[in-house]
Amino acid sequence: MEKNEAFRAVAEAMGRIDFCMMQTVGAHGVNTRPMSNNGDVQYDGDNWFFSRTGSTKVEEIERDARVHLTFADPDGPSFIAVWGAGEIVNDAALKRRFWHADFERWFENGPEDPDVTLIKVAARRIQTWGRLGDCVLE
Repeated sequence: MEKNEAFRAVAEAMGRIDFCMMQTVGAHGVNTRPMSNNGDVQYDGDNWFFSRTGSTKVEEIERDARVHLTFADPDGPSFIAVWGAGEIVNDAALKRRFWHADFERWFENGPEDPDVTLIKVAARRIQTWGRLGDCVLE
């Protein structure tokens, strides 16, 4: 599969996956947690996630930007791993742009809440398996 075609297939698959696992580097090694994948955002190499400003993952990304994301699409089946650089983004317009009413179950005060921030993960390397084929995009 050609690189642009593979990237389009990855972007389409990510739009169907509701949750991924995010790994960050902490003082005692790797920490992993489920994160809601905003499937309505057109994937362009950046993943966007909402978080509490004072959370452990935000603190870890501020100290060490290495982030690993894993996605599984059981309907595929397709598996995607993304290695990237995390960045904390406190842009009110972006928070409103990426916001969904479903997020209120975690962030009851909405995107304007100062305790709500965005995590941007810029992909450096993507690897796929399954229906997407075995592919590495760098």
